[in-house]
Amino acid sequence: MVNPVSSSNSCAAAPGAPVTCEASWLPQPVRGSVAVANGVDPTGRYIVGDIGTGQEDGRVVLWTDGRAEVLPAGARHAAAVNAGGVVVGTDGDGTGWVYRSGRLRFLATPPGYRAVLVHAVNARGDIVGTASGAGDSHHAVLWSADRPQTYRLVGEPGSAATGITEDGTIVGGLGQLPYRWTPQGAGTALPLPDGHSHASVDAVRGGWAIGMVPGARQGGAVQMLPVRWNLTTGAVGLLPFPGAAGIAGNGDLLVGGGTPLVVAPDGTSRRLPGRPEVRTTEAGTYTANGISDDGLTVVGAVYENQVHRPLVWRCRR
Repeated sequence: MVNPVSSSNSCAAAPGAPVTCEASWLPQPVRGSVAVANGVDPTGRYIVGDIGTGQEDGRVVLWTDGRAEVLPAGARHAAAVNAGGVVVGTDGDGTGWVYRSGRLRFLATPPGYRAVLVHAVNARGDIVGTASGAGDSHHAVLWSADRPQTYRLVGEPGSAATGITEDGTIVGGLGQLPYRWTPQGAGTALPLPDGHSHASVDAVRGGWAIGMVPGARQGGAVQMLPVRWNLTTGAVGLLPFPGAAGIAGNGDLLVGGGTPLVVAPDGTSRRLPGRPEVRTTEAGTYTANGISDDGLTVVGAVYENQVHRPLVWRCRR
């Protein structure tokens, strides 16, 4: 087990609103050269990640207030954790699972489909993902954490679900269009940035969603551009960053690669400090993968000397 140690760095988010951030190691209860924190709940209390060798042998770890718990071996590839510590994911065979109150249970795969991919869970335990079948057939699915063998198909065939808000609004796609569904199941397409005919939605928190649109072709590959939706106003816009790793409930955007960056809706930004001991992100390669709703807790990892180590950044105003 690694004892948490920390360093701090102060950076300005906006005039008159300094934010101090501190990077700390997360303890590693099992051995593995690939140890990464992948997600954090909206409150910042629960963190979920994987530790292994990178050869499909990873164990899911749940950190609660910094204390590590290794989930049962049947839990693989965690996707998300909610404010109650409920963890969801998909194992290597395409079976969805939920870990709740110390018990691992598996999600029903709808008849006619051979696998599911679980993406998100909200505070009341609503779980969303996508069932896939023969060819390119797929359908968005909604499960409940306390009734994992019951489900509801969302929208029409060809739909996909990638996120759910606390009130039960689901986001995802229908065909090549970004979509949202109300808690009652009514679906509408999200607006597209000017000049674009299709987009994906990757995550949602509060009244904000993020996704990708195809850009110019470079070197034989299409460059994907990040986009952010304000679900309250309907505004949509392209983002001037190479990618977006997460969105907070307050609209803060997490730019996760290289030297991680948190960008507020007004455009002000702050870079996160480096790992403990060095105080700068110039040493090692950093990934930031998840952000709390207030934008003050970020989780990820640093890669150096062929080893990934999990990190949490705690910030305060």
